[in-house]
Amino acid sequence: MFSALLIALVPLVVLAFMYDTQYVKALEKVTESRTNARLAGAENLLRTFLQERIYELEALADIPEVFDWLTTARPNEEPSAEVMAQLRQALDSPHLYGVVVKPSKFEVPLWYLTQTLLNQVELDELPLTPFTNGEIIGPALPTDSRPGWFILRLSPTGLNPAPDAWVGLVVRLASLTDQVKDLSLTGLQSPLVVTPQSVPITAVGNIPGKTSHSAKDINSNDFIEGWHIRLQWLGDPLLGPLESARFGLILLASGAALAVILLSRHLSKRLEKQVTPLIEGADRVAGGDFDTPLHTDGTAEIGYLAFALERMRLRLRRLVKSMVDVERRAILGQFSAGVAHEIRNPLATIKTTIQALSRKESDPKRQKLMESVDHEIDRVNDVVQLLLDYARPREAKASKVNIIDVVETVKILADAVAHRHGIELVQVEHEPLYAWADSSQVRQIVMNLVMNAIQAMEGIGGRVTIRTKQQGLAVYVSVTDNGPGVSADHLSHLTEPFFTTKTNGTGLGLAICRQLAQANQGNLRFQSVSGEGLKVTLKLPLYLNNENQGTV
Repeated sequence: MFSALLIALVPLVVLAFMYDTQYVKALEKVTESRTNARLAGAENLLRTFLQERIYELEALADIPEVFDWLTTARPNEEPSAEVMAQLRQALDSPHLYGVVVKPSKFEVPLWYLTQTLLNQVELDELPLTPFTNGEIIGPALPTDSRPGWFILRLSPTGLNPAPDAWVGLVVRLASLTDQVKDLSLTGLQSPLVVTPQSVPITAVGNIPGKTSHSAKDINSNDFIEGWHIRLQWLGDPLLGPLESARFGLILLASGAALAVILLSRHLSKRLEKQVTPLIEGADRVAGGDFDTPLHTDGTAEIGYLAFALERMRLRLRRLVKSMVDVERRAILGQFSAGVAHEIRNPLATIKTTIQALSRKESDPKRQKLMESVDHEIDRVNDVVQLLLDYARPREAKASKVNIIDVVETVKILADAVAHRHGIELVQVEHEPLYAWADSSQVRQIVMNLVMNAIQAMEGIGGRVTIRTKQQGLAVYVSVTDNGPGVSADHLSHLTEPFFTTKTNGTGLGLAICRQLAQANQGNLRFQSVSGEGLKVTLKLPLYLNNENQGTV
């Protein structure tokens, strides 16, 4: 299971990693493409704005009165009213602070603007940038006391070499930087126009308070020499949480996958721990070991499987035991029939001969010896009868059986034997009980149990107690002795044919008792503690005052 999970998860993790990487790359590519397109658009706006000012400047310079005054005016000569009118008209533009002119014979230019705009400005120190057929002087960077501006100048006589006469427009720096305001993304990017002095100017024409370069800042190409646009990265107020959420999801997914792997590993080990004993138990059963219990401590389905296998083991054990018993009984039947045929007839002849010789024998010692031979012949005949009874049991004929009468009869018959061995035989009184069984077979069983108990205490004395009771739809007859008892190892073999703990036993008595009990729809149960005696309980069906309650 763990291996299957790894085979499923590893390709999934690799696929997720590749998808995330490609997704990020594609997103960055799209963002970069859109940003470049927006920057290109802003560059065009800036150049268009300057080009429009160039057109205005060319229109001003082409006016004949202005051109004549620039090229012919004597030093300190005031411009004519027509020239002044043209200059004032140029000042109507909202993008201009003023006009500056430099006639060819003047040492210094004439400024037509608010004089405060010239504070802390040295014209010769301002950078000079060519633009189409004109030049840009500046910018004069904004300060706390005045705004920023720059001069866009044009010479009617050409700019190369340095012009003697020129006319210029003093342009609001804020009007130029305002062209990039659409690049602003609130909280994400702020557009800046970087001047030839490498000073960034905001879209409203100010120098930002604190600027720090970031690897995510994006610089455009120069839209004119020395001038370019910078998209300042303001941080991750929007994408930051998205990136955090993305990495959080990746970590969460990784953690979940790791947890699933660890959990599956744990379950796999737990399953292996539960299944391995079952496999070993199944192998034992397959090898013929039906006596070793299976491990049944599994949980859930494994537990049900373990109990099912355990039930199968028990049923197989009973089935095999039953088949072995049937085969053994069949063999024993054939053997008993042969023995009965080959032994009983000669025994009858020998017994008759011995009895005849005994009657004629006058020597007491020989007569005693012949009586012993006759007794041994009877014992051999009894053994043969036991074999026949076990191999070919008589069919039980059920009827109403007074259990108390049966017990009293057995007690009377066995009392003499018990007394001879110094054993007290006790019957616990009980009200009449009736079982549905074969009367003679029940008497045979009880007699056999009582005689076994007496034989177990031969030479040591003791007490044998017979109890009867009814519980539910069953009648119980128990025979208890306080003899040496039976060890736990021997207890389960007591009813096996030819198993005996006696030195002169045949091992068939209890086997026949069990067989007779089963023939009467009953059973035998043995309880013993070694050294404390043995208790054997016979269970029989209760008589229900109905002759047709069932056939045995």
